[in-house]
Amino acid sequence: MKKYLLLVFTAGWLLISCKKDSELPAAPPLAYLMVYNGVPDFYGANSMVLVNNAPYGPRSYNDNGNGLVGAFNFSKYTYTDTGIFKIGFTDTTNLPLNAHKISETLLKFEDQQHYTLYLLDSLGFYEILYTRDDVKPDPDHAKIRLVHLSPDMGAVYVKIDTTAINTISHLAFRGVSDYATVSPGPKPAIRIMYRDDITGEERTLVRKSVPLEAGKCYTVILRGYRQPRDGNVNKTINLSTITNF
Repeated sequence: MKKYLLLVFTAGWLLISCKKDSELPAAPPLAYLMVYNGVPDFYGANSMVLVNNAPYGPRSYNDNGNGLVGAFNFSKYTYTDTGIFKIGFTDTTNLPLNAHKISETLLKFEDQQHYTLYLLDSLGFYEILYTRDDVKPDPDHAKIRLVHLSPDMGAVYVKIDTTAINTISHLAFRGVSDYATVSPGPKPAIRIMYRDDITGEERTLVRKSVPLEAGKCYTVILRGYRQPRDGNVNKTINLSTITNF
């Protein structure tokens, strides 16, 4: 059976009529990518992100593509093809004299999935961590997870105000918790807690108050050094919170 496309110009409008059985081409498969630099020694400097050796963009410390994250920011996902890709980071602190790769890995991106790549420093050895970010929002609650990127800090757990989040406990460096369902609030205090190695006493490592909205999903990032090697206070332990969805 023949199919016809009728174009009618009338009074400055273009009318398009298609047969019911006409089909639009399928959308190409796409994944969503965000990149975060969690290495304090890139404070005030950049690492260039490479995808299959092509520049993806620079990242300084605590940058996810939206500029300086500070205590609170939103996700910065960009479209990328699906499949297996070579992901690398370069040290560009000595440009234009020198730029070399400091870490590289292979990752597979799947259709309609959201990913975050993290550059981290294991006390002089750079690594790439990645997370799958997709989660079903809860219309009546917020959801949060914790990513531990502080190389000289031991295991931690989370309290919101004074309530412990039982599903985010004993999380060590490089650890990524599952999303936890929590009560929303205008500015609850997110507290990163730990136990003193000698006394076992509970202590607060860092505290930040950020809005947690119902129906939103957040990633909380523990970053920085307990004791920066160069004494730079901008590299000390802190929290950033990214709204993923």
